[in-house]
Amino acid sequence: MSAGYAITTYKIQLNYKHLDWFKQTQALFDDVLAFYYQLLEKQPEALSLTNQNLLRHLELQTIKQRDGTLPETPLPFEKIPLYFRRAAINAAISMYRSYTSKLRDWEAGQEKQMENEELRVENSGTESQSDSGLNQIGKADLFQHSPLKKGRPSRPRRLHMSMLYYKGMYKDFDEKSIMLKLYTGKAWAWVKHRTTGRPFPENAELMSPAIVIKKKKVMLHIPVKEIVEDSRTAKERVKQNEKFVAVALTGSDTLAVCTTIQADGRATAPYFIKGGKALAHRRKLLLGYTKRGKSNQKAKGILLQNSPLSILNSPLKETGGYVGRENEKYYQKITRVTDHYAHEVSREIVDYALKQGAKLIVLPELKESFDQAKKPYLGKTPYDFIGRRIARYVQYKAWQKGLVAMTSKPYYASTRCCHCGAPIAKHNTEYQNPSANFYGGKNFVCKEGHRGSTALNSARNLGKGFYERFYAGAA
Repeated sequence: MSAGYAITTYKIQLNYKHLDWFKQTQALFDDVLAFYYQLLEKQPEALSLTNQNLLRHLELQTIKQRDGTLPETPLPFEKIPLYFRRAAINAAISMYRSYTSKLRDWEAGQEKQMENEELRVENSGTESQSDSGLNQIGKADLFQHSPLKKGRPSRPRRLHMSMLYYKGMYKDFDEKSIMLKLYTGKAWAWVKHRTTGRPFPENAELMSPAIVIKKKKVMLHIPVKEIVEDSRTAKERVKQNEKFVAVALTGSDTLAVCTTIQADGRATAPYFIKGGKALAHRRKLLLGYTKRGKSNQKAKGILLQNSPLSILNSPLKETGGYVGRENEKYYQKITRVTDHYAHEVSREIVDYALKQGAKLIVLPELKESFDQAKKPYLGKTPYDFIGRRIARYVQYKAWQKGLVAMTSKPYYASTRCCHCGAPIAKHNTEYQNPSANFYGGKNFVCKEGHRGSTALNSARNLGKGFYERFYAGAA
């Protein structure tokens, strides 16, 4: 069984004393990046080289050689550390390659559009000389007003990228502290910083960290490489008749329902993961703060309008109102709370699959093809359906544990009975009349008398469809 690897980015907070040193270092990094980006713009043919050869090519043009040879375009900065400079060069190469790739794809699309327009005009046909003249005028007018420049990728307005620290720019790195080389504005200095965050997994390789500055917070983003013992593909696992876990994602209190599909197709061991009510309650509290903030902003706006003092320097002029400044933290909190529950649920799903001995996790395919009007809980805002995030987090968490998570189209998963395939009617309590159009019904009943949980029924249908499509078909 071949082994693979998984890379996960850990976000660790740095405890600092000199925020201005980080900002000075970031500003210098951006300046070096911009210098090499502009140098690349003057020689786009150099992109034919590999990244390693291109880095060496740029270095030979900008730094003094060991034999004393002066460079063609000297680097206009003094005492730039070797690995700091190389990180900036690699960032410039990455940014410029991305821009040229987008521009090339856009130009290819425009050429194809022009060819289609020419073909359409030529096929229109003419019956007389006057008609031909008018057609030529129409053709010229068509290309004159054709939106060939619409959507053209523009050069990056801000040449900025978070600082990547190669070895030589940091040392003494452990779970509690790290020593970084920072630019103070006058010289380079080694500064030790304590870190706050979750512990790293055992036997994992810590790769080059990146320094990310967000207002007054400084984060250390560290890619962590872990070995995955079982790196078989999903097709190989299906051929070996491995049992799998089917997961249904809902918008009710039960955020996810899991069931294990055995090698013979039987659905066993249902497992319900709750937390939807708690999440909705916390969201509601945070949204209430934003509404109160808007009402306070209106009152402040009235006071400012009636005030004889000038409001030219007021926060309203700078931000367009107090709402954007005061309520931003609440919207960020809603996003973080949603992420927290999504991570918790995805971890429980993976742990359930490991406990059952399954090697595959099948999730519903949640793409833009869904009719949002008919399924309003599939919204894309941070306050709506959480299932998209759960599915995304399950995929990388499963691979870390040697499992493979994949998606399958849930044909009739929520509208048919998993036992007999008959249409189902939904209801919440036994006192309600079941209906096929009942939105959010927790329970179901079919005309054959089968009844039970709607979410569990969806999970079993998803597993049944996947089994019939791949397992039964392979047999």
